[in-house]
Amino acid sequence: MDAYGLDESDRHALVQLLPRRTRAMADLLADGAATGREPWASLWATGHGDVWARNTTYIERHSLRWLAALTG
Repeated sequence: MDAYGLDESDRHALVQLLPRRTRAMADLLADGAATGREPWASLWATGHGDVWARNTTYIERHSLRWLAALTG
């Protein structure tokens, strides 16, 4: 166990979960902007949707680095 209470299998699962969760947040912001639902529409308008989308892409492209950092 590490300082966060995760064992190695939990850290492997976390690496698989990271891109899905960040993509879900980006999608939530996009959907909120499309429907005008607050606070998501305002967050989208101020650039948060772009940030979440970029974060998702980064995490997906660097999953092996995340795995190495969390299990190395």
